Amino acid sequence: MIDPIPTDTVAAADFAWPDFDRWQAAFTAAGLFPPRWHGLEYPPPAATREAEAYRRHKLELFQEWLDMLAQRSVALAHYARRGLRTRIVRQDERAPCPVCDPFTRRDVGPALDGMPPFHPGCRCVLVAAHPVWPGRRTRSYERRPDVGERRRR
Repeated sequence: MIDPIPTDTVAAADFAWPDFDRWQAAFTAAGLFPPRWHGLEYPPPAATREAEAYRRHKLELFQEWLDMLAQRSVALAHYARRGLRTRIVRQDERAPCPVCDPFTRRDVGPALDGMPPFHPGCRCVLVAAHPVWPGRRTRSYERRPDVGERRRR
């Protein structure tokens, strides 16, 4: 985990985060913001209480973004060592997200591109889908029986 940046030192002044600005423009164009973006739809006037809350929330998303980027390779390696396929799952599928919706329930490969986080505030996670069975390719929707189930048949 990345050590958190003290919010008191940064919150007094805004910081540059071009990816945030790009995502903010994309969500504005789509007319839909993900759940973790509540209150970040537009920058408030400077030197207001809302501006301070906006900067703190933006900084929290930045810290979370960095932590998730660092942890995704660890999660993928963990599942790979155990011979498990890995799938992307949104933590709250009830709230729509224009970026994450196409990736939900998709199996991932060994490359880190195409894996969460897809945007700041992304609530997608990697989970074990099912074992990788040698000698047979399975589709992402298939479930192979575990050893106990096969013996009972």
